[in-house]
Amino acid sequence: MTHAAALRAAAPVYQDELLNEMLERRIAVAEDEHLHAAVRWNNEDHLLEQALLVLQAHCDSLEREHHHAHRRAEHDPSLGDPKCTRTTARCALAARRLRRLLIQELTWARKDVTEAEQHQQKLRSVHMLKRVERYRQHPHSTPELDAIAELLRHQAESAARVGVLLAEDRHQLHALAFEEQQAQFFLASPASTSLSQIRAMSPHQFERLISDLVARDGLDVNQWHGGPNDGGVDVIATTPGGDKLAVQCKHTTKETPVGIAAVRELNGIAGPVHHADIAILITNSTFSKPAAKFAQHQDIILLSWWVLVRWATWGESLLDILELEETAGLAA
Repeated sequence: MTHAAALRAAAPVYQDELLNEMLERRIAVAEDEHLHAAVRWNNEDHLLEQALLVLQAHCDSLEREHHHAHRRAEHDPSLGDPKCTRTTARCALAARRLRRLLIQELTWARKDVTEAEQHQQKLRSVHMLKRVERYRQHPHSTPELDAIAELLRHQAESAARVGVLLAEDRHQLHALAFEEQQAQFFLASPASTSLSQIRAMSPHQFERLISDLVARDGLDVNQWHGGPNDGGVDVIATTPGGDKLAVQCKHTTKETPVGIAAVRELNGIAGPVHHADIAILITNSTFSKPAAKFAQHQDIILLSWWVLVRWATWGESLLDILELEETAGLAA
């Protein structure tokens, strides 16, 4: 049985006789090459449709993951809330990083879907009479199918990258959950000092709190508080590694930013007078922008209320804080 005979046997039967006659005439004059082109075109259109579904499904999956990351990134109760531990903020930071990377992947995926749709439209726009000529020019492949194969390779690579990103995000969340548990244990203990308690302290009580925290973290305290002969610093201590710390405490009840004058004063005495390796200015408030800029140039560490909460309220070690944040001042 020839291809034409086979096609005639499989042809549909319409209720309208005129349509049946028109179809019969088309089949009668069709050559095998025409039938081959029709079958090939139909198969390629089906492959394009399936590929487009794969690309769109990947795009939809990225949309969902981005939506989840966006909700996590925007839900950050730590902003302005000293009762929340730093893991709350770090969860939001992790979500923002994931969201940023997913946006890039989503942008590429959307571009690939659009390109696949254009290839599909181009293939479907080829008239039947031109398909034979088209397949004569491309006997083994067609540009649209080659392009779709490249887009599917993009999708597979993107899916692999996203899988790694999501696995890293889950691992980080598990680690943060453990840290949060430890922070909550410390928060409920008598050793935790809240920001409201700190703000209610006198300057002398604030200095003693800082020296107690320094000693708690394993440093040798040589001077516990300021006084008439303190040489311009309130607390002097030595780290286990032998570095000498000179700490100046600035307590305020008005939440006024500490200005540049205090930073300049510490800069003039920490090294020249006390031969300190590390100079720290700490406050229960914030620092002005000129103060933060000057401190950065002079390698003076500024610890604001946010870092003070991490240290006194949540129980983080000063050594860990200094390692994680070389300059922790918050400019007002």
